Amino acid sequence: MAEFVSKRLCRVALLPDCHVQSGRCTWPTQPTRRLYGAARNLLESCLNRLEQMNVDAALLLGDTLDPADSRGLDWLSSLIRTCPFAVYTIIGNHESYGSLSISEFYRRLEIPASGNYVVRVNEVPFVMLATPDQDGFSNGSSEFAWLRETLEQLSDVTNVFCCAHFSLVLHPCVQGARNDGMQVLWSAAPLLDLLHEFPNVRGWIAGHKNIPSKVEERGVLHLLSPQLIQAPCAFRVLDIFSNGIESKLYEIEEKELAELSRQAYGTEYVERLGRPEDRDFSWFW
Repeated sequence: MAEFVSKRLCRVALLPDCHVQSGRCTWPTQPTRRLYGAARNLLESCLNRLEQMNVDAALLLGDTLDPADSRGLDWLSSLIRTCPFAVYTIIGNHESYGSLSISEFYRRLEIPASGNYVVRVNEVPFVMLATPDQDGFSNGSSEFAWLRETLEQLSDVTNVFCCAHFSLVLHPCVQGARNDGMQVLWSAAPLLDLLHEFPNVRGWIAGHKNIPSKVEERGVLHLLSPQLIQAPCAFRVLDIFSNGIESKLYEIEEKELAELSRQAYGTEYVERLGRPEDRDFSWFW
């Protein structure tokens, strides 16, 4: 049986699609699928809880704001600045719809003008990629060249993870009738080929679709995680080791809110849970 061969290198929390909306703070009291009115409070509460869980960093995987406006960015930048542990964010499609430009979003959150950057969490690199829509990182583009150069620079590192709002593979939870064409980057094929050139790339961590799911594609783990405001109202924590990861989902502590979302889904609620093996698991390389 496989075992982890090192102490934990880092612990990161994955928080996709929080959908905080400025001025929308009416506390939900009736069944509703998405708990928009509680979104800000749920994110703040979650970060407080993560501090007690000794996470090293939280990764906001896009659509943290819905949409991005000046008031929301003031709040988010303050939240990131005052959090006792590192919080890193990338842009999602909803943040590109707001009253502020994408360049202003990057500037206000002190993200490089390209939207792409690398952070190290206890020396484990996470390549943070800007995908406000599905047409980024096409083969031959400056973004694609930047990613190749970055992965080349990190080729001597044991483990590398990429984070983006959109996926590279079609997860089972959005196949068939649930495939609305908004799951994957249009450049997924060349990007998958690029990742395959670098065997130290362990995972592609995405948002946008929020049913717990994992797919292994040519040695790379492609991961989706739940969101705080929509059933099952949870978040994912990854413990990363030198030869694998351990994943665990945690439901929000605000049980009465989670129940409102669950009630709104009715018999469809079970579909939001994903497969049991995609929630809590160990994965080795």
